[in-house]
Amino acid sequence: MKLIVKTLYGAEELLSKELEQLGATNITSQRRAVNCEADKRTLYKINLWSRFALRVLVPVVEVKAQTPEEFYAAVYAYDWHNVISPDKSIKFDHISFSSLFPDSQYLAYKAKDAVVDKIRDKVGARPFVEFDYPDIMLNVHATDDVINVSLDASGPSLNKRGYRLLTQETSGEVITAATNEVLAAALVELSGWDADSTLIDPMCGMGTICVEAAMKARNIAPNLYRKEVFGFMNWLDFDDKMWKEIKEEAKQVQNKCRLNIIGYDINTDALDIAKLATLELGLNPDVRIVRKSIREQERLTEDGIIITVPPFRQEEGKRELDDLYKEITYFLSRKYPDHDAWIYSTNLKALRAVEYRSAVKYQIYNGSQEGNFNLYPF
Repeated sequence: MKLIVKTLYGAEELLSKELEQLGATNITSQRRAVNCEADKRTLYKINLWSRFALRVLVPVVEVKAQTPEEFYAAVYAYDWHNVISPDKSIKFDHISFSSLFPDSQYLAYKAKDAVVDKIRDKVGARPFVEFDYPDIMLNVHATDDVINVSLDASGPSLNKRGYRLLTQETSGEVITAATNEVLAAALVELSGWDADSTLIDPMCGMGTICVEAAMKARNIAPNLYRKEVFGFMNWLDFDDKMWKEIKEEAKQVQNKCRLNIIGYDINTDALDIAKLATLELGLNPDVRIVRKSIREQERLTEDGIIITVPPFRQEEGKRELDDLYKEITYFLSRKYPDHDAWIYSTNLKALRAVEYRSAVKYQIYNGSQEGNFNLYPF
């Protein structure tokens, strides 16, 4: 089957290499996605093992439609009754770059009609639409000459690993993870971190970079403990036996290497979430989470690597970000000499305030926000 595997802009090459290792074939890269081919087992493995994928789509209808009627007929022609049970709920994501069909919501409406009509005509009942928590997600993507309808094999985005809450309410505040798990995994990979060396995140927040690094080093499948149901598990052809075998294989290949990963921050609530994540994954012996500011941190190793994501939004009443970035690099250079420091930010103006010349620079987006990942060898 053909797959479209979505990722962050700038992570396409990482994803391509990963898909090849997982068994995908005919791999070609495009902006924010990688196209490939895979059998059912490989489809399951990609959802379980990919550190750089956001979601996996399976294209099932491709049509060069000139009218809504032509589009409806093409979608209706597919055997949806062999994939979707009428007792399941569905939802369509949609986007259009087509001058013929600029209203993507209308296309999604027509696709929905075709899908439910086909299932009702074949089995006498139809699935219902659910906007909040659908069992099965579908995707409509239109360009000027082609409209694709795909099944979403992942369901909720694959960055939702399940090892910590994305938000947590404490003391009336909402703590939000600024660095999603896919971005953190990509930063660790791009840095070239070796599991034998120390990794320090001096502003770790909820510890995403530390946890993703430890999971990679311990060979823990990133979505092994995911609490969200994968989309393919609600398809009629879901092979539960195969899925259990793949998960069991993933548990067997984990390793017990010792790591030295340290995350610092001053936000107690965020650190509590980080500590709970390391406990849930059994990483607490390898990942130390410590409440200290950069000013208070001590040099614990002769060398190592720093990977961090400083604040990138100006908070009301807080100091200017340019000054903050200057101070960050001042303390890093003095407290961690002989360490390579990798800093990621979507605030490119503040990043330019760093008073060191970057030796390496990668461009990688955090969602829709352009960001740079720079190496400063102190």
